[in-house]
Amino acid sequence: MPKSKDCSAFVTIKDAAHHFACSTDTIRRLIARGELKAYRVGTAIRIKRTDLEKPLQPVTNLAEIRGGGRVA
Repeated sequence: MPKSKDCSAFVTIKDAAHHFACSTDTIRRLIARGELKAYRVGTAIRIKRTDLEKPLQPVTNLAEIRGGGRVA
């Protein structure tokens, strides 16, 4: 019998928004732009916990801090 995937490896859009301290709309925009990978499970959308760190990029210059390199 094949091993089943661990469901705790996935989070909801709401959980991802909480992780990033942003709105669920921001998470949906990241998914729509392909910056955050998501999976449809039936009618629900789930995100791998391991994928939550991938859209994060360090701020490297003052222009990004002032809004020149906005993420969401």
